[in-house]
Amino acid sequence: MSRLTQWTAGAWTVPDTAEALARLAEFENLAEELAAQQEELSREMAALRESGKERSVQFRELLAQKLANSHTLSLLQARGLT
Repeated sequence: MSRLTQWTAGAWTVPDTAEALARLAEFENLAEELAAQQEELSREMAALRESGKERSVQFRELLAQKLANSHTLSLLQARGLT
């Protein structure tokens, strides 16, 4: 990934504002998509729990995806991107 911001004389500068805004929008879209996916995963996992399928491969795959999404969201949040 090429950097769109530069630290110059104690402040951040953005040579190409339009490109920087487009990339920021993509980060925001990613965060929104991950949050929506987390809700959907929770619903799917709840349905499997109600069916007594907490030990199924499908449940474990959903859990793994939920954990991966959660980690990514945590990294974004730690940097103030959500």
